[in-house]
Amino acid sequence: MPSYKNFQNQYRRSAEGDDLFKQPKRISMEQSLTDERRDRLIHWITYYRRNVHRFVEHYFGIELYPYQKIWLYLMSISDTFVAICSRATGKSWLVGVYALAIAVLYPGSEIVIVASTKKQAGIIIDGKIVMLKDAHPNVAREIKRLVSNMNVRQVDFHNGSQIRVVPASDNSRGERSTFTIFEEFRLMEKNILDSVIRPFSYSRHTPYRMKKEYKHLIEEARQVFISSAYHKGLWWFDETKKVIRDMLRGENSRFIALNYLLAIKHNIKTAKQIESEKSKMDEITALEEYDNIPWGESAFAYFKLKMFTRSRKIKQAFYPQRLETYNAKKNPYAIPRVEGEIRLVSCDIAQRAGKSNDLSITACIRLTPTRKGYYRELLHLESYSGVNSILQALRVKQLLYDFEGDVIVLDIATAGISIYDQLGILTNDPERGIEYPAMTVMDHPTLESSYAELAERTTGLNALPIIYPITGTSKLNSDIAVAMRDRLNKRMWGFLVDESNAEDYLIKSPYRSEFINQDVTAKSFFLAPYTQTSLLVNESVNLEMSMLSGHIKLSEIPGQRKDRYTSISYANYYAELLDRELIRDEDNSDEFEYISALVQAV
Repeated sequence: MPSYKNFQNQYRRSAEGDDLFKQPKRISMEQSLTDERRDRLIHWITYYRRNVHRFVEHYFGIELYPYQKIWLYLMSISDTFVAICSRATGKSWLVGVYALAIAVLYPGSEIVIVASTKKQAGIIIDGKIVMLKDAHPNVAREIKRLVSNMNVRQVDFHNGSQIRVVPASDNSRGERSTFTIFEEFRLMEKNILDSVIRPFSYSRHTPYRMKKEYKHLIEEARQVFISSAYHKGLWWFDETKKVIRDMLRGENSRFIALNYLLAIKHNIKTAKQIESEKSKMDEITALEEYDNIPWGESAFAYFKLKMFTRSRKIKQAFYPQRLETYNAKKNPYAIPRVEGEIRLVSCDIAQRAGKSNDLSITACIRLTPTRKGYYRELLHLESYSGVNSILQALRVKQLLYDFEGDVIVLDIATAGISIYDQLGILTNDPERGIEYPAMTVMDHPTLESSYAELAERTTGLNALPIIYPITGTSKLNSDIAVAMRDRLNKRMWGFLVDESNAEDYLIKSPYRSEFINQDVTAKSFFLAPYTQTSLLVNESVNLEMSMLSGHIKLSEIPGQRKDRYTSISYANYYAELLDRELIRDEDNSDEFEYISALVQAV
């Protein structure tokens, strides 16, 4: 039986603590709660629910910029709200503030934060709500318990409200929410969002609705979507346009869009910091991440964005050896082979070194056999400018050996023939201290007209017959474009994920220590294949089609390149030749279906 002394100690601790719900209360009879005081409470609660931004400033003590007040107000009066905002505009922080305000003003609220991964969704609790709790006493006194670990991220409030984190996956089925926050919703899968996440929503159950006079009052469940801008060809853009149309039709939906200029105006980041960060990105990524402008292909584009984005699922890139960690016996970044796999190193050579709008591109591609042909995986892509033919040929051989490649697909038009000549001799690698053998043209039925000439040009003895040369003509380029589009449509290409997903993967990958602990150069090395893949996609969807003498001609728009597309499409063309042999071996009827599809694609 507790002693009176223990009771006194507990009373004293509760009286001196911040928890209002445990502090001793003065007992007031119902009669003492005057009508005037009751009305005053009702008015203040109503006022703050209608002006959440003032509640945040008055009670939480959080100072807000004007744009944040507008943003909070629009969220508070909307059933569905979408914010598409650039980096450094504080979207996750502000949504965290709003979640706290809703939890306090509406007792018994169930607030669920959803993202493509639990880690991404947890940013609002780990990095925002924890910080707000530590900095503002009135936020802390409302929170009963805050748990943040690998398995659970959850905030419980004294009034029965709760904020918790769930991933956008099938495992989240059965959750319930009166207020759902979609963090970086563009990264979520649309079918998961529609079938699993949206059904979370339900109306908050409140005691006053049990009374007959208030039974007709229903609180709608709320949804807030936040993200940075991304490619137009994906589902997030259609979802955003729908919300804007609903808003214009007078439905209870709102939309806001902000770019990096707000961050500069309010000294969240300086103009110099923004420029430094943008300089490390490609033009399209900078346009989306900072200017907040969604990007999409031209109306005349031959390749559509979704052809690439739906196939960007590969997380593990291939890396050639670094000089700092060179291992003569085995490439530490090697990827194991599967049975029947063929590996290509494909090269598009710049017309002349240093030309401002021309790059030499080398790609490493896996071909794995399936019943529909070889599945292509682009695992590495790199570019050069202003590099002479000797060094370019050396780099091609380095990549071939590091990748354990089988075939070099080489553009031999113009400057490419000089690379072919250099590949045809014994090559000394002074950095690695090894020699690479001479290489020459392979004997292939499609090369009858050029085989003898190219074989004669090879001066090295015992040269390896592994080069498949390509010289572009209007007809061949047309066939290559058709074949590339066909394989993309049939989803026979796999590409590396974008840079943001790549960083998440690399932090957990076998290369984690190198990626995190090394200098900026090492980090750039690991991210480079993913960035180059994004550049490939941007180049490809900017190619516009025209017809010339009955053939398809692809032209880049002013200021853009097509070197990466060319290198990949040449590899795809050679893979087409292998497809026919593979399909013929599997089933002759499949070959007829395949060739018919190519004809229809034209």
